[in-house]
Amino acid sequence: MSYSYYEVYTNSQRAFSRLGFPFGADEDAAYIIAWLELQQLNGIELFCSIIDKLDNKYDSEINLIANEKKINLKNKSTLITGPSIIDYVTSKFNINNTTEYSLINCHDPIFLIPLLNKLIKKRIYSKIINHKETLYLINNNNIFIKKSIVKNILNNSIKIILANKPYSSEELDINIDLKNAEKNFSIGLNPDQKYWNKISDLAF
Repeated sequence: MSYSYYEVYTNSQRAFSRLGFPFGADEDAAYIIAWLELQQLNGIELFCSIIDKLDNKYDSEINLIANEKKINLKNKSTLITGPSIIDYVTSKFNINNTTEYSLINCHDPIFLIPLLNKLIKKRIYSKIINHKETLYLINNNNIFIKKSIVKNILNNSIKIILANKPYSSEELDINIDLKNAEKNFSIGLNPDQKYWNKISDLAF
């Protein structure tokens, strides 16, 4: 069965609310899931895979003072910590430099990608690496993603690199064309029905 982007977003937002996410945080998390589903990155399925980890366990507190370039996420889901982390590193970003931030004990880094995608409007380009392996990058026209960041939602240590110049394209597993991003909103989305039903049961 096919659903619109806004149906996926609304269902997800209601489900996050039921899981104890406060107002605003439920919208951020719903955006992440809907964006991933829109890009055929199994947002609804990924959501279902960590519901037990999220249920009434909302805790977004992260120590950003001890070392602003090395942030310990304490294995909290980035559905919870992601929005504040991205806001923080963006606020610290010097537009004339390339800046690296290490995220240790980082759970499900896939959920950071929709948030980093928003930065393109500010002409801030981003890249995620694990050791020397590129897991994600964005330039003016495309997003490139390594499948391992989608399949393996637990990744102990990554680096987010922000820059004011577009990155060169890399041949990764998934290539999302940003030129067609707005057209995709009119396309019906087809999450696996068993996962959709699970989210719907939680939402209502």
